[in-house]
Amino acid sequence: MKRLKFTLVVAMVMWAVALSSVQAEVKHRQINPENLIVDVKNDSWQPEGFENGTVIPAAYLYRADIVIDGKANEPAWKQAAEIEVPLSYGTTKKAFLKAVYTDQEVFIRVRWADDDEDRQHHPWVWSPEQKKYVAGSQVEDSVLLSFEAGCDWNPSFLTGYVFDFDGWHWLAARSDPLGQALDLYGNVQDQDMKNLNFTRYQGRNKQDTWNLKFIENTNADLHAKWNDLDRVYMLQPVTQTLYYRGVTDGRNPPPFVKQVAAPSGIPYPRDEAKAFPQYSPVKLKDGAGEVKAKGQWKNGFWTVEFRRNRITPAKTLNDVVFNRLTQFSVYVFDRTEKIDQASESKRLFLQFLPGDQKVVSK
Repeated sequence: MKRLKFTLVVAMVMWAVALSSVQAEVKHRQINPENLIVDVKNDSWQPEGFENGTVIPAAYLYRADIVIDGKANEPAWKQAAEIEVPLSYGTTKKAFLKAVYTDQEVFIRVRWADDDEDRQHHPWVWSPEQKKYVAGSQVEDSVLLSFEAGCDWNPSFLTGYVFDFDGWHWLAARSDPLGQALDLYGNVQDQDMKNLNFTRYQGRNKQDTWNLKFIENTNADLHAKWNDLDRVYMLQPVTQTLYYRGVTDGRNPPPFVKQVAAPSGIPYPRDEAKAFPQYSPVKLKDGAGEVKAKGQWKNGFWTVEFRRNRITPAKTLNDVVFNRLTQFSVYVFDRTEKIDQASESKRLFLQFLPGDQKVVSK
């Protein structure tokens, strides 16, 4: 009996090894002198020096009784672990993320420290020198989530690569009053496209680095980890001069706001310090209005809640489809509207946990 059991175990191990060797696949493709692509299936292989992302575990809820108000005080949020995410470059050094999901929706909460609540964007302020109201310097606080969206993607807009992204940009003055985030189909280009309001920036990378893309698969396992999915790693030359398209600054009113005329006349001395809104938010419709968001500043912290359907009605490549592990990154803007002055995270993985998995916060 012992001999039979040993033989059976050995046979099972050999069968498992043979099966895994058949399924695993790592294929290198040098598509031109500068671009190397590595296809990976059912294998944990990754390029030397490649950094995996931080996992943001999304807890499953049969029903999410969450009001998008920026308070995040519902019992549902207690089901999710809060993950500390380091940020680089800007003045904000870290953010705290939580995520939950249902069969239909995804909820993401972002929290970060900020000493001041900046809820106006270039408001009209009185200029004693010019004897009139002019656009002030205050810049609204904001947070942007950048998701991979059906094409090449990178967690940093200034890493040196050209790509598209699905952006959810919450703006304290220009979107929050109506409980929405601007749903962006954003671009990073290597050429100036002036008619599309691109802004020029210098890339931060000087050496080629590996980029990760998941292969789109309609049968993808919602609960799979990064190395369970078919992947492509790309080694491409970086670009030093980049052009970014996102939310335009205060000099050119974008279509999601109405510009409010400056107050006329001369204010009373007691009113000279008052500021008046220059922009009034416009209610976003159709694809542009699919992301609900609301923020609250309290005790030196911003808390912003996002909500969107897992699959949008249009099902376009411009909108991330939450049917598997999803790459994304976070940008926090504090007194700036420039990408190179914002605080950015590295690669994040939105990991959809099975419904019966207990979430424990570390």
